[in-house]
Amino acid sequence: MRASPPAGGSVGSVLCQITQTPQAECRGSQVNVHENEGANEDGDLGLTFQTYPAHNVPQMQTPGEGSAVSEERCVMKKKTLAVVVCLFCSILSPVYARLVDTVPMIVRADSEATVTLTFADEPLLAKPDDVQVEYICADGLDSAGVPLGYGCFQPVASVVRDNTLTVSVRFRGETAHTLRVIQKSSDPKKPNVLGIARLYSLCPDFFALRPYRGNMHMHSKFSDGNKNESPALMVATCRKLGHDFAIETDHRSYAGSLDAIEAFSKLPTDMKTFPGEEVHSPGNNVHILSLGASESITDWFTKSKTEYDQAVAAEQAKLPDTIPDRFKYPIAASFAVWDKIRACGGIAVFCHPYWRPAYRQYIPAVVSDYLLQTAKFDAVEVLNTDSSELGILHYHELRAQGLKIAGIGVTDAHSSKHLEPAYTLILAETLDFPSLAKNIRLRNCAAVDIDPVSKRQTVIGEFRFSRYALFLLHHFYPLQNEVCKKEGEWLLKALEGDEQAIASLKASQGTTPALRTKYWQK
Repeated sequence: MRASPPAGGSVGSVLCQITQTPQAECRGSQVNVHENEGANEDGDLGLTFQTYPAHNVPQMQTPGEGSAVSEERCVMKKKTLAVVVCLFCSILSPVYARLVDTVPMIVRADSEATVTLTFADEPLLAKPDDVQVEYICADGLDSAGVPLGYGCFQPVASVVRDNTLTVSVRFRGETAHTLRVIQKSSDPKKPNVLGIARLYSLCPDFFALRPYRGNMHMHSKFSDGNKNESPALMVATCRKLGHDFAIETDHRSYAGSLDAIEAFSKLPTDMKTFPGEEVHSPGNNVHILSLGASESITDWFTKSKTEYDQAVAAEQAKLPDTIPDRFKYPIAASFAVWDKIRACGGIAVFCHPYWRPAYRQYIPAVVSDYLLQTAKFDAVEVLNTDSSELGILHYHELRAQGLKIAGIGVTDAHSSKHLEPAYTLILAETLDFPSLAKNIRLRNCAAVDIDPVSKRQTVIGEFRFSRYALFLLHHFYPLQNEVCKKEGEWLLKALEGDEQAIASLKASQGTTPALRTKYWQK
C-alpha cells in the first residue's frame, strides 16, 4: 500500500477517505484501516475504516468537570489530537483515483470505440508514463479473442490530457468489458488501481434501442386504492423511484389513467404516462390489464353487450371438447377481451395467474393452465405480489417448452407506499407507447424484482436481455436515480400547485433523455 500526500497541502483539508468509505471521525477514537485480499470487480480495493473506543487515548477533562486545565489549553489539546489522527489516516491512505465518468458506456459489438475516462483530482495523471490502461472482456479473452491467464489483462495504449484518459479498443462480441487503470511502478502482483471502467457492447438490434423502466399495474382513489391518492400522485411517486413511465390501471376505470395523463400534460417533465385499466368482463373471473388502448374496454362490454356476447360465443365455439364446459366461458371471454384490446392498439396482459386470496388460486388451474399454454395474450405478469413465486416457476417451464412469452413485473400497488417492489424494464426505440408495445411483443423486456430489505434487484427474462439488463441496473441506472428522485419530489409538489417545483422541473427537463445520448456510442 502506497502513501498518499495530504490533498490541498493543508492538514485541515485532509480527508480520511478510501474508495467510497465515509470519512472517518477523529473524536476520541482510534482509526484502523484494514485491507482485504485484492480488489473486487468494480475496483474497490476492499479498504475500510473501523473505529474502536480510545482506551489508550488521553481523555480531556473540560472546564466545569473539576479540571484544573484552562479552557484554551483543553481546546488546543483536542485540536492537536485530531490533527495527529487525521495525519495518521492520510499516511495510510493509498493513491486511489476517483473515476467520475466513462463515455461512452454502451458501444457497438465487434468494432472499435474511443472511450474517455474522467478522473477527479488524480495527481498521478500528471505523470502519464506511470499510468497504464489494461483491458479484459467478460469471457476472459483479449480484444482479438485470445485467452488471457487468470488475473491477467491486455495492456492498451492511452492518451492523458489534464484529468482525462482516452483509449481506443475493439470490443468483441455482445458482453461486458472492463478497463482497469493502474500505476505502472506499483507492485505488479497487487497493482495500485487508479480506476475501473465498465462497458457493454451490443449487436445492432439491441444497440438501436434504449432502456426504459416502469410500473404498469397500480390503483388509486378511482377504484380501490388509497382514497387520498390520485392517479397522478401514483405516477409521480413512480418517477421518484427512478421510473421512466407508469400506467394507472384502476379497476373498471379507464378514466383514472386519463386523469393522470391530463395532469402530466400541464407539467414540464420527461416522465410519461399512458392509458390503462384493469378489466373485469361479465361472467369472467380472469383479471386482465388493458394498456395503451385507445378506448375503455369496460365501456365496450357495458355499452355494446351484444357485440361482446357475440365475440365470446365465437371464441367458445373454437375451444376443444377436452375442456369441461363449465370452464369454457372464462377462457373464451378472456380471448375476446384480449382481441378487443389489441384492436384498440393496446397491450393485453394476463394478470397474476397464481394470485391466492382466501387460501386458494383465484381462478381454477384448468383455466390458468390453458390460458398460459395457448398464450394468446401479449404479456403475462411474472411478478405480482403473492403470485410471483409460482408465476416465475411456470414462466421458466413454459419457456423451456419452447413457448415465446413476454413476462412483465408489476406491483399492483393500492397505495404509493407499495410502488417499489417490482417493475418492468423494456428496450425500445423511443419512450412512446407504440414503441414500448412493439418491443413487449418482441419480448425485449423483463420483470425486475426488488428485495425489500437488501434492495437487491433480480431480473426474470430471457438470458440475452437479462444479462444486459443487469449491467444497466448496476452501472447506468444509478446515474439516473438521483435525478428521478428529485424530479419525483418536484412532481408531487407541482401537482399541488407549487410554482417553484414547476420551475425546477422545467430546468431539469431533458436530463434523463440526455443520459441516453451521452452514454451510447455515437
